[in-house]
Amino acid sequence: MTLNVSTQTGFPPTFLNAYINSELKEFGLIPDGPNPFQPFFPAQSPINIEDIYNDSVYIKNNPNAIVVMFDRLARFRPNAFYRHKREQLVYFIYTPDLSKLFDATRVIIECLDREDSAAQDLNAWISTNDVRDENENVITPNLMFHNIKVYQADEARDIAELASARTLFLNKLVIEYDYHTIDTLGTSQRYT
Repeated sequence: MTLNVSTQTGFPPTFLNAYINSELKEFGLIPDGPNPFQPFFPAQSPINIEDIYNDSVYIKNNPNAIVVMFDRLARFRPNAFYRHKREQLVYFIYTPDLSKLFDATRVIIECLDREDSAAQDLNAWISTNDVRDENENVITPNLMFHNIKVYQADEARDIAELASARTLFLNKLVIEYDYHTIDTLGTSQRYT
């Protein structure tokens, strides 16, 4: 039997990104509808912000689109229990519309910077919504969030280094979260 990594292991950024995506849609900051543009891109991908803004058909038709590049900063255990983990995720939020940048930042902070209350809301959202991987497979929710905090790393600043000479505004948020994993890869399932 071959196990599917994306449906069998917990990767918290996938759940956080899906939740924030839904919240940004609620406030009309990103569009909803059939095959909507997904604004989240991992920082490790071979694509950079210039390529996204210059090559995306969606952005060419919606020049004030929000793009969020994300990266995992740290992963460690806050106590001796191996299932309890703490991570940090950094969001680089880009858009050529300064007011849209401030609005998106406010939505993310208000949504996530509420410690255990934000974690409870996120867990409830995960239990009632299908979170999908890049291949549209539904991911089994195999983790539970405990606490979420948000830190603003930088205030908004201009970046005008794109080949198109488009001015983009950038804001950085650091999201710190505690969670525990649920055993979906335990020995009892794999070696019996």
